[in-house]
Amino acid sequence: MPGLRITGGTLRGQRVSIPPQDVRPTSERARQAYFNIVQDRVADAHFLDLFAGSGIFSMEALSRGAKISVAVDNTPAAVRALSVTAKNCPGSLRVVHADVFAALKQLAGERFQLVYADPPYDFSRYPQLVESIERSAVLAANSVLAIEHRTGRESVFGIPPGSLTHWKTVHYGEVSISLFQTQE
Repeated sequence: MPGLRITGGTLRGQRVSIPPQDVRPTSERARQAYFNIVQDRVADAHFLDLFAGSGIFSMEALSRGAKISVAVDNTPAAVRALSVTAKNCPGSLRVVHADVFAALKQLAGERFQLVYADPPYDFSRYPQLVESIERSAVLAANSVLAIEHRTGRESVFGIPPGSLTHWKTVHYGEVSISLFQTQE
């Protein structure tokens, strides 16, 4: 079956379908690296997958012990594929069909220990994304926000002082993942 392979945990080796559209899945290497970085935080975590696409990050999180995952995407083909994945998923995967900014308003008050955002390459609203994530109060205490972006675009986030601190940025070719932590 074509698709992306889950790289760790109880579902390791299983495949997740790629929606029939223009999707740029994160490489296995970058996914494994992200989950290695946050591995001590995944067990029983609430995971929020923004711009979910195939939902591979949600499935990786559930496979590695996350309690629930919420996958958000506004593309009908992605949402259809995610809904099939959710029905066949042994964990708790909820699919939200909405623009990320609207979904953050819907999710206001829910708390997530891990938030992963993988916007399209041409995305230009990073400061608004970070602001919307913070305003929605979806970040739990001691949580990690990860934002995937083109390498060299680290300066576009506009993190307000005192709200999030930059933890690290890791690079995998033209893809980078910037990680931020909430204050305790």
